[in-house]
Amino acid sequence: MEFAAARYGSRLVVVLGHSQCGAILATLDELRKPTADQSPNLHSIVDRVRPSVEALLATDLRHDVNSLVEQAVRANIRTSVDHLRHGSQVLEQLIQDDGLVVVGAEYSLDTGEVDFFDVAAGV
Repeated sequence: MEFAAARYGSRLVVVLGHSQCGAILATLDELRKPTADQSPNLHSIVDRVRPSVEALLATDLRHDVNSLVEQAVRANIRTSVDHLRHGSQVLEQLIQDDGLVVVGAEYSLDTGEVDFFDVAAGV
């Protein structure tokens, strides 16, 4: 993303997650019922997603699996957006000086619609 934005002048980055994301489902499953024999590849995915969804299990969402998954998908998207907005000096500078915009959106597998729910102010 740094390369595309800096070299070619891209001014929009869309972090697009999707409903019923397998990585989110696997992470929630692992957090609720840890397994000792998890594959290293799945463990790697769970470790990347865990920080964005773990806190949700301490809320009332833990009693409503569908809502929990929906909110976990969006939390993971928000975390990824935040990481791009604030985790790269190159992207931070392009946001500040050149109008680069990083937004989050969710694609619904059921409807085919995209909801741009994490859009920076002024966009």
